[in-house]
Amino acid sequence: MARLTNKQRIFVEEYLRCWNATEAAKRAGYSPRTAYRTGADNIKKPQIEAEIKARIAEKAMSADEVLLRLGEQARAEYAAYLHENGTVDLARMLRDGKGHLVKGTKWDRRGNLIVEFHDTQAALVQVGRHLKLFTDSIEHSGQVKIDDYREDLERRLSGLIGRGQTEGVSEQSEPG
Repeated sequence: MARLTNKQRIFVEEYLRCWNATEAAKRAGYSPRTAYRTGADNIKKPQIEAEIKARIAEKAMSADEVLLRLGEQARAEYAAYLHENGTVDLARMLRDGKGHLVKGTKWDRRGNLIVEFHDTQAALVQVGRHLKLFTDSIEHSGQVKIDDYREDLERRLSGLIGRGQTEGVSEQSEPG
């Protein structure tokens, strides 16, 4: 496969930042007047398309990785980073690659860092759904018979036939 030019390489980088081919073409240094056409053409070039797909594949999470992270959240694995006084060793968490367990941080009025973790219950529900532990079912009481709707259907069809709106509808006599 042909190698990418420097401009094409920049186009790929910019496209992966903004997801807009026209904008990526402008940022890569192509003429603003022709950026729309150039961007559209670039996206279709096999070597550029392959590079974009390869870069996405590098960054994309597999289903296993998603389940692994949800499992860590559900197990509250952040507990290993909590101190007795209620503080969190955030620096160690980040060094250990556990930043995904943190939902967010903020400072309180006294200047203390507040660390918020993802909801373990929500993570358990997501894992449970994946494992099909929960099923949604609809209960229906009573019987529905086709005959209950026959009169209405016949009336509607006769109205269509009477108005000449018979495209795709053929008048058939019932076997008797």
